[in-house]
Amino acid sequence: MSIIACSVDECERPVYVKKRQLCQSHYNRLTYAGTTSSSPAVPSCLHCGAANPPARSKGPAPSYCSAKCRRDAAYARTVSSGRYDLIAAKRRREIEARPPVLVACSWCSRDFERGRVDNAFCSTRCYNKHLDLNNPKRCSDDGCERGVRAKGLCAMHWRRKARADGREANPAWDEGRKANYHKRRAQKRGTQVEDLRPIDIYERDIWLCGLCVTPVDPDCAWPDPMSPSLDHILPLSKGGTHTYENVQLAHLTCNVSKGNRIAA
Repeated sequence: MSIIACSVDECERPVYVKKRQLCQSHYNRLTYAGTTSSSPAVPSCLHCGAANPPARSKGPAPSYCSAKCRRDAAYARTVSSGRYDLIAAKRRREIEARPPVLVACSWCSRDFERGRVDNAFCSTRCYNKHLDLNNPKRCSDDGCERGVRAKGLCAMHWRRKARADGREANPAWDEGRKANYHKRRAQKRGTQVEDLRPIDIYERDIWLCGLCVTPVDPDCAWPDPMSPSLDHILPLSKGGTHTYENVQLAHLTCNVSKGNRIAA
């Protein structure tokens, strides 16, 4: 009885798998490395195209270069197949059908509708204040009692140092920063504060300066002297409030010239 040799060139070992006409060594190499060559080319990642690590001695050849690529590829398949939208829609229906649960915030004691079972705070602000209070380390900057974020500094002083070193860019002076700036000024003085946006006040006053009663150009931006600014009718330093009734639109130059005086 003649022995059938392996079909690979220059291999005289007997056939191990008749269907493949391969010996045991080449069959294992084909199974685990994907090729019968002794020095196979490294396959590329199916997701990012980068070179994969060498094939393992046991198990199939890797299809992805990292676990992240494997997760990203699985997510892409889920989105492309439409399963992601179905899962998201099912999740939304479950949330809408769930009866609302009102609990008290662990920081400010205000009642809020809890979405997650383990959510104990009504907002990110309350959660950050809780973390700051329970932080055993204090900021190393003189006169600052906030909790440490990194490098022995609190979040405010760490960000200030990062901007001074050029590691972080200054945020744009947009409507959100303007509103927070005016609100913080009023909170420091302990006066009444309302959540308001300067752009809403400008549109309410139909873009007319409350001091000189002339039009204000909406396209004029700070620091132009004729740019729009928020003026407190009764200044904060004299007991004024940060409310809709006590604010008005004014040219920047008119606002600066007025200072903390009460306009006639």
